[in-house]
Amino acid sequence: MIHLVTLNPALDLSLELRDLPHGKIGELREAGLSAGGKGVNIARFLKAWGLPILPWLGTGGGSHPTHLLYRSLLEKEGLPARFLSDKAPVRINAVSSDGRSSRKYNHPGTKLPPSVFLKLLPSVARKDTVVLTGRLPGGMKDRTYADWIGVFRKRGVRTVIDTSGKPLAEALKAGPSFFKVNLIEFSEACGKRFKGLDQVKKVIPIFLRHDLSHGAVTNGAEGALVWREGRAVKVSSSTKPRKGLVVGAGDAFLAGYLKGWEGGHGLEECATLACAAATVVASRGILGFQAALAAAARKSVKVRELR
Repeated sequence: MIHLVTLNPALDLSLELRDLPHGKIGELREAGLSAGGKGVNIARFLKAWGLPILPWLGTGGGSHPTHLLYRSLLEKEGLPARFLSDKAPVRINAVSSDGRSSRKYNHPGTKLPPSVFLKLLPSVARKDTVVLTGRLPGGMKDRTYADWIGVFRKRGVRTVIDTSGKPLAEALKAGPSFFKVNLIEFSEACGKRFKGLDQVKKVIPIFLRHDLSHGAVTNGAEGALVWREGRAVKVSSSTKPRKGLVVGAGDAFLAGYLKGWEGGHGLEECATLACAAATVVASRGILGFQAALAAAARKSVKVRELR
């Protein structure tokens, strides 16, 4: 079973705006609302592939209006989920577009009690995979994910981390089974600015010495660098992403990698699946993902072993 944990789910509001001249009121041309969160996105992709999944959301199980709306959106998509809290409201994020550029605004979320971990723990069995995704809600300790990883490791549970900032840096110290981050997040965690994947390649030996033998760093159209137990590959796609803000491609990359890893495939196959899935979302959006499209996108993927 793959447990997809998102402590900070969100209602994602997308707005297409048009500014009018001479100080008149602008026009809201289109609006959309969806259930957001990294774990929810990954669940969408893995569900399309038919993998056994169980999304866990930090909040949303109560009667707050945001809870009711969030659950109704999940039900509409046929996505089952369990909720760790019924008190904190679901945050609202917004993406605005004016046809030329897009901007995203995220709410920090509401602090959750440490006891939420005790609701998750009994349902996770040995050899399950727990994927810890997204930012921690505001006010939670930076070591939250790291502490959870430590407990799961002792129980023989595979752990995956995809977050950012200090929580990522702390989580990496705990030695997760696999981690996936983008280049900016990787730079923040290492305290050093990396300009491209070629620079990341040089520090892989350091990670291998610090119990981080399995990881991936993505960088948009440049592709991704993936390593496992001393071997590393660079993977990229010849398909160009759509213009504007691309949301969810990194989540699709992780989903594709999880599909390969859960299936017992080698490094090249896992990296290919990951890149193909990310390519589909980068060109068609989160809700445009289909397993058949990911299979077709494999033709555009190039994998090169690094030495």
